[in-house]
Amino acid sequence: MDGWLKGLIAVTCVVVIGGIGYFVVIDRSDRHKSDKAAFRLSDAVFCRARLSSIRAGITSADDVTVADDCFVKGLVSQSDVVDAFEAGTKKRIGQ
Repeated sequence: MDGWLKGLIAVTCVVVIGGIGYFVVIDRSDRHKSDKAAFRLSDAVFCRARLSSIRAGITSADDVTVADDCFVKGLVSQSDVVDAFEAGTKKRIGQ
């Protein structure tokens, strides 16, 4: 009788440890996905702010590189980039 009870306890321990491990892995995966989404949102906000400064005529040396990177990552559309540069150019030359 003691033999099957020890076996039952061992199986129960394995099931409990396996269940805890499963939930730890799922939680870690969800946390990674939410961190990734937060970084993408902050990148999108940065890209929008950078295009706004370009649109206002405030430029820097790496504007083309940053705008290209934002477009390649899918954070802004091509028309947003083109519009920002056209408006910025008009502001700088006084039109």
